[in-house]
Amino acid sequence: MFEGRYAKLVYAAIAILWVVIVVRAATNVKTPEDFVVTVSQSEVQAFARQRLDAMQARSFSDRVELCAIIFENSDGKLDTTKVREGDEATCDLRYFDEPGMAPLASIHTHGAFDQNYDSEVPSLLDLESDIESRLDGYVSTPGGRFWRIDWQQERAMLVCREGCLKQDPAYRPCAGDAIAPAYSRPQLSARTRQMFAEC
Repeated sequence: MFEGRYAKLVYAAIAILWVVIVVRAATNVKTPEDFVVTVSQSEVQAFARQRLDAMQARSFSDRVELCAIIFENSDGKLDTTKVREGDEATCDLRYFDEPGMAPLASIHTHGAFDQNYDSEVPSLLDLESDIESRLDGYVSTPGGRFWRIDWQQERAMLVCREGCLKQDPAYRPCAGDAIAPAYSRPQLSARTRQMFAEC
């Protein structure tokens, strides 16, 4: 008789545990509605520009790259993940997988001005990372340039020129460095191999 009661308790506990597991799994499953993006690319770009402009001062003073992911939540609002701090020339942008959040773009600063870094254009690594992540990317530079990386076209395009975002007070433009309005993967690769311009 004791065994019968004990067995019923064990079965009841297993049944409850199974229900808890199923309910938790169901709430973590992304439904198609979770991925219906309602914001336009121009809204994402304007949001990226505002966020990057706000990140510039800290990026300059701490001499680090800062990065985050822009997402749309289930209410149709844009937000970013917690801003991550990198080092002088890189930022480890980790992907996230959260229910009800559609990732739309990466953003990152290029740190403080340093004449030893080619920081006024997105790097080849920046472009390749966004292509691999299948996300557009937005980059701000010490000179206050604002770039968009279009992962589908595999191109980095200058959205606005020097000074359109906050500029590092230490920034000095380089007259010998002609910055193109757009770069493909081969063009960024070629730029990486060439010597720095005389400034």
